[in-house]
Amino acid sequence: MSGPSRRRLVASTAVVSVGLVLSMVAVAACSADRLDRSTTTSQVVEPVPVDYSGRGPYPVGFARLSLPDREVAVFYPADGDRLEGTTPVTAYTSAEVLPEQVRGLVPPEFSPVIPLDAHLDAPANPDGPFPLVLYSHGFGGFNLIASQQAEHLASWGFVVAAPEHKERDLLAVALGRVDTQGDPDVRDLRDTQALLEVENTRTGGPLLGAVDLARVAAIGHSAGGRAAGLLALEGAVQTWIGQAPVPPLPRTGDAADAGGPALLEGSALAERLAELAPPSVPSMIIAAQDDGAIPLASVQQVFSWLAPPKTLGVLAGAGHNAFTDLCAPIRAQGGLTRFAASIPVPIQILQLGEDGCTASSPDPQIAYRVIDHLMTAQLRWVFGDDPTPVSLSPAYVESLFPGAFSTYETVGQP
Repeated sequence: MSGPSRRRLVASTAVVSVGLVLSMVAVAACSADRLDRSTTTSQVVEPVPVDYSGRGPYPVGFARLSLPDREVAVFYPADGDRLEGTTPVTAYTSAEVLPEQVRGLVPPEFSPVIPLDAHLDAPANPDGPFPLVLYSHGFGGFNLIASQQAEHLASWGFVVAAPEHKERDLLAVALGRVDTQGDPDVRDLRDTQALLEVENTRTGGPLLGAVDLARVAAIGHSAGGRAAGLLALEGAVQTWIGQAPVPPLPRTGDAADAGGPALLEGSALAERLAELAPPSVPSMIIAAQDDGAIPLASVQQVFSWLAPPKTLGVLAGAGHNAFTDLCAPIRAQGGLTRFAASIPVPIQILQLGEDGCTASSPDPQIAYRVIDHLMTAQLRWVFGDDPTPVSLSPAYVESLFPGAFSTYETVGQP
């Protein structure tokens, strides 16, 4: 069933259900009135939480857009009535971000096939415009690395745009060309928002009229979490979600900050945070308990600094790479360090790549469901699709995913 048709069916069912409930309440009120006219009947309807871990009602479109020197991958709600003739997008591999002349040199173990279910350049769903979500990948990543998350959010009514951060992506790290001075990843997110504004009015484009530029969020993993948080500090978004984020601190240029905010912890991190007012928008951090790259203690310091309303979910036993599409296939093949003898890659890089994605780690598919639910519930609440954040309440979340968290807490939610 197409997105609009399904939505109309759900809406019609809800109307009928509400009508029956109101009729029953009216009958009961009339009966009570006959018995005692001095008695007043009132009823308060409590919000009902929703499980957002499964795919939403919209089919998903996929578009490759271009900034002057880099690509932006966009997932968005598609029009289910106009998919005929579009090209299905069923998978991608990490080798796609490499130059064509070197793709064949990448061992298949390092470029697994990631399944997708989208349609290339499909017309956007007419239910829009939809909120815009800017996604920032981590250090050594690439813009498609969380495509399954982006596809999930698109199925629930969001336009997700992920730029390639060429100064710190997979190719830059492999070639030793990393340059993050001046925070070009934050610039990429700003440029991506400007690009979507153009696409939103481009006649004949798949995103014509699809993007609500008054409702914008930022999500990022690791270094991308810092980029998303910096946008929030600028007041450019209505909410941000950090996945095992580097602390969202501006660079100082001081010698103590030579390694960047990722290396700050303890008292040094506390001092920097104390100098800075936190973002004035709702925040969410999803962290990994056994993260080998971003210490959990540092993430907890950042969470304590954030202003409410805020949510923290710490995935029990998870590691740093549990947030990416690559975690499940890496775990399925027994990790990456087992290939250390056959490929010229430093063992530390392989260990980081498999952090949270080995046989001793939790099932990545469960982590994906948890992450998808939390992000979707946060965005739907902030953007007014849900009247309250009841789907983020600790009792409900922990009932959905028993044992998935070492810590789950919300602060200041209505």
